[in-house]
Amino acid sequence: MLMVSVAVASLVVLYNLGQTVEGKVRLTHAADAAAYSGALEQARALNAIAYVNRTQIAHQVAMAHLVTLAASAQYGGALQSQRSRGNPPVSLIAMLFGPDMALAYRAGQALPNAEARLASAFAQHDRVVHQVLEAAAASAMTELPASRGRVMRKVLAANFTEGTVKGEDSAQGLTLQMLSDAWPGFIERQVATRKSGLRPTVEQAVERFGFLKKRNSTRRNPWVVSTRCPLNRHELRRRGSTWLGPDGRWGALDTQSFHALRSNRWIGCYYREYAMGWGTAQGQKIKAPEGVDYVDEPPIDFSQEDFWRWAEQSTSWDLFSGITNPMANSYAMASAQRWPGRGLPAYREVAASRLQDPLRFAVVVSMAGAVLKTTDADSALASPGGWFSYAGLGRTGAIIATSAAETYFLRPEARADGRSELATLFRPYWQARLSAVRTQEVLLGRRSP
Repeated sequence: MLMVSVAVASLVVLYNLGQTVEGKVRLTHAADAAAYSGALEQARALNAIAYVNRTQIAHQVAMAHLVTLAASAQYGGALQSQRSRGNPPVSLIAMLFGPDMALAYRAGQALPNAEARLASAFAQHDRVVHQVLEAAAASAMTELPASRGRVMRKVLAANFTEGTVKGEDSAQGLTLQMLSDAWPGFIERQVATRKSGLRPTVEQAVERFGFLKKRNSTRRNPWVVSTRCPLNRHELRRRGSTWLGPDGRWGALDTQSFHALRSNRWIGCYYREYAMGWGTAQGQKIKAPEGVDYVDEPPIDFSQEDFWRWAEQSTSWDLFSGITNPMANSYAMASAQRWPGRGLPAYREVAASRLQDPLRFAVVVSMAGAVLKTTDADSALASPGGWFSYAGLGRTGAIIATSAAETYFLRPEARADGRSELATLFRPYWQARLSAVRTQEVLLGRRSP
């Protein structure tokens, strides 16, 4: 009888130990899978925000093109108007600067309803930038903790069909609890500035498009015009630029003027400007960039007064050494298209103080003893008592497993210049991996209810 009792006790202990070990192994694998899935959810959220930031850049490039197209459309209409008035005539431009310049002058024409359609498209981009994309980025940030928890609980449920995964307040089945979390404060909402972030990235992207670069050229006639200044010639000046103002709003200005070389006994040689084409589209409160000379109320014509006399009395223009089109600039600014817009939007980026910190978290998963197939739990065997009761589950009556994972930034291939790249939300290079559990996290997990 003694030998039979020892054998039965040994079988009970062996059975309970085997069930506990099997449950511990399953729980450890499930905890690792859940933690990795949570880190993967973090990576997806960060990559989504990165795509939002890059989409913001794309919309800004599109808006820069729209203001430039609007300025060009107005410029073409002014060319057509001046050509029809013969001020200056096409034949004169052809004689002085060649048939190609005359052909370009003749090709200028107004496009019906172009400015209104471009303004409407600009307004749609502005709405997407400040409403749709802003809401998407904000949602990705605020909903991440909840979505990460849902993903981890679903993974646990898939590994344990016999248990129900619950939150921190659960006392039965499977319980998932966060031990540490680096997500709070890892990302911050920033305002676009000149120094870093969205603004310089947008300016760098705009430089890739030739249509948005400086549109400056000067053509001179080949023969001597005046013996007083034999080295100078008549000039045909084409000027144009697209810029991003200090307030984050786009502007574009295009002009063309015929500068006829003149001279008199009062001021000597000077250039008489005949504005041929002008156009500009700007934000409502934007200012013209530095170096754009103009006056607020330019004269319509100079039939009643001399151009040079008016310029000396009303402006500070350099009529001899100047290189711009101040008269055409004045006409453009007087008829400027002012488009409403909210400028550069806010964006999300990794907090500067967290660039070197890993975006990791640790979890503890516990499984109640009632779920295990032991003699003291849900087993078909009779539950022994007294000395034979199973104490392998400890005081809590559950087994636990701790796991940790992190989301990290890594380029898919090394940079061409060999330099390392800081983590950023302008590139969707975020990935997930398991992380070593720290000692304090293990101790905290053991003390968890």
